[in-house]
Amino acid sequence: MVIKASRITNLTDARYFAAREVDFLGFNLEEGTASYLDPVYVKAIREWVEGPGIVGEFSRAPVSVVREAAAFYGLDAVQVTGAYAGQLAVLKGLTVIMTLESGPDTGSILRLLEAAKPFVAWFLVGFSSAALTTEETAFWSKCCKAYPILIETEAAAGQVPELVRALGAAGLSLAGGEEEQVGVKSFDDIEEIFEALGR
Repeated sequence: MVIKASRITNLTDARYFAAREVDFLGFNLEEGTASYLDPVYVKAIREWVEGPGIVGEFSRAPVSVVREAAAFYGLDAVQVTGAYAGQLAVLKGLTVIMTLESGPDTGSILRLLEAAKPFVAWFLVGFSSAALTTEETAFWSKCCKAYPILIETEAAAGQVPELVRALGAAGLSLAGGEEEQVGVKSFDDIEEIFEALGR
């Protein structure tokens, strides 16, 4: 199972997730957006942790800037939104994670998944909760069989592993957060998820 830690903003999160042997650490490199982390700090954090691949997260930067950042910072992968679907060929040769929001327009979702599949290593799908209808579960289970999908949700920690298993997802994205004070943070909820996953 692939596990990505997203929106990392501090060394405490980075060291915790690296110790938990996640596959990727994601950093928002898009200036002017929430959770943005100056690349100087990303570089410093990177020197402190070993193991996970480093992902640059982008939501609206020009695709040329995404490609330049990948080369300049030596990123292991880039994460972009569905808005980049028509420009993915420019990112050819890079490991790409594409974020999608779950929603009622299943036809559009399927078209996007199929069109982006040749260029995308993983699709990261966000769910507002783990309480899916029977139809939603059936749809996303079908998608997870056909495409490499990582799940991200704001559901309670105890519900997250159940959702991943119910859908047959390829993996999970967990979000970083603010420290209580420098170097101090509780990871109880995330620990609960890792333990339920047997990791």
